[in-house]
Amino acid sequence: MHTDPSQCGRKKRTLIVGIGATGLSCARHLAARGHELTLTDSRAEPPALPALRELLPYVRVSTGGFDAALLDEADQLIVSPGVSLEDPFVRTARERGLPILGDIELFLAEARAPVIAITGSNGKSTVTSLVAAMLSRAGAEVRAGGNLGAPALTLLAESEPDFYVLELSSFQLERTTSLRARAAVVLNISPDHMDRHASFEDYA
Repeated sequence: MHTDPSQCGRKKRTLIVGIGATGLSCARHLAARGHELTLTDSRAEPPALPALRELLPYVRVSTGGFDAALLDEADQLIVSPGVSLEDPFVRTARERGLPILGDIELFLAEARAPVIAITGSNGKSTVTSLVAAMLSRAGAEVRAGGNLGAPALTLLAESEPDFYVLELSSFQLERTTSLRARAAVVLNISPDHMDRHASFEDYA
């Protein structure tokens, strides 16, 4: 059974690191579940900031750098795929023992339909779209997203589809521990994102 991060005895204080499409989807998802939210980004004007302020004007926002003091008021971190887990700010959080999750973990805590997961260095988007189209043509209700198009959390709704088809990047996988896919495929592996991974072996 997956542990739902939103279930606890008091309001959970969640720090979302990265204010892009994924961070915004996490904020919307967790705000609806009663979390006390703070969002932070190293950029002064992250791309989803206007949408965040319109959607959730009451949440605390810190931009232009990561302030370690934010960790004093956090129970957990949700780290967007665009932020390295080796960033000094995230590393400090890990050293303090704060749970560090990604959006896919939040998604898996609530998704009940089977998940088909697709990853690899190249071809992920094409194969994800193809698998979703094949299932749909066969009569199944399918929701596709993840690293492709719609963030995974936006696929959740009151009714479940027959299948979720997720494109997953290496950055999403490295902060995911609960994935139990009905089917999964690694299309290929070649040196990629070496600026984010310590070595090819670490990436693979």
